[in-house]
Amino acid sequence: MVKVELKNVTKRFGEVIASDSVNLVINDGEFFTFLGPSGCGKTTTMRMIAGLEFPSEGKVYYDDKDVTSLPSFKRNTGMVFQNYALWPHMKVSENVAYGLEVRKVPKEEIAERVEKVLDLVGLSGMGDRFPNQLSGGQQQRVALARVLVIEPDILLLDEPLSNLDAKLRVEMREEIKDIQRKLGITTIYVTHDQEEAMAISDRIAIQNYGKIRQVGTPQEIYNKPDNLFIATFIGKGALLEGNVTSIGENISVDIGEGVLEGHNTGNKSLEEGDHAAVVLRPENFFLKALDEPYNVLDGLIEWSSFIGAVTEVKILIGDESLLIDAPAGREYVSGESLKVYIPKAKTVILPWMELD
Repeated sequence: MVKVELKNVTKRFGEVIASDSVNLVINDGEFFTFLGPSGCGKTTTMRMIAGLEFPSEGKVYYDDKDVTSLPSFKRNTGMVFQNYALWPHMKVSENVAYGLEVRKVPKEEIAERVEKVLDLVGLSGMGDRFPNQLSGGQQQRVALARVLVIEPDILLLDEPLSNLDAKLRVEMREEIKDIQRKLGITTIYVTHDQEEAMAISDRIAIQNYGKIRQVGTPQEIYNKPDNLFIATFIGKGALLEGNVTSIGENISVDIGEGVLEGHNTGNKSLEEGDHAAVVLRPENFFLKALDEPYNVLDGLIEWSSFIGAVTEVKILIGDESLLIDAPAGREYVSGESLKVYIPKAKTVILPWMELD
């Protein structure tokens, strides 16, 4: 398999900078995901890795070999697109075999490899069907099989599940991850779906306005965001503003309705008097005092919504609303007061920045 490295890679389309000074190392055999809002540059960055776009500046390396100017057909990569791109007049086996035929692989070997890869993606026995006789999930499997059959060094997937319903998306992402583990292939994935990225990735790169904002494991990205954009983009974190009053073992922030203590996970330091944001995850709240250092907040219930394992409750703290995951075994009446507790270790404090 292949290690991929991007050094100061920039891509311009006229005045628009789609990828901005990207520096990354994607390890051999890693499942690596580009995650970000629409238009952030993640697909452009992937296309430069694939050789479908060429950088305006910077270099792309495969295992320390400069492939920046090498066209895609000479890079031995396989790419699965959002729209499947299957030929409707060809049977499943013919769609899958096409890449091998172009490479002039012997017919006996083609038949053997097609059968093997269809079994790998769960389509054994369906080689004689046409694409319009398949479900959306099955069509996506054909698209994946067509790429895997050429035995690429790098597998690239550009929002491959966006056309599927929610249940099928979960099933397919699990299958893709399972196949990737079996093959040990370096895999690069693009999505705007946070949950999908967290569930499937070894590491994630958060991209916005062309720049890579943070790279880390799903746990690192979620629990130790580098800045306020990351903290609010990932998960359902609530946000309270205030000013730093003291810095010691914990950072104290006066939010107007009291003082909260927590820690700075970001890449910029805080000083007394700085404007700061307190990020609070809904799953970290409790309705009773804890056996560890905690913050306490008094609020008024705005609304509640039972969603099964928990009840989502929105409470008003001063002028700000806060979403918490509360136990499902009781009622939450709008207008009633509610006291909530959150560990100081789970209270994230970051320098304030304007969010677009």
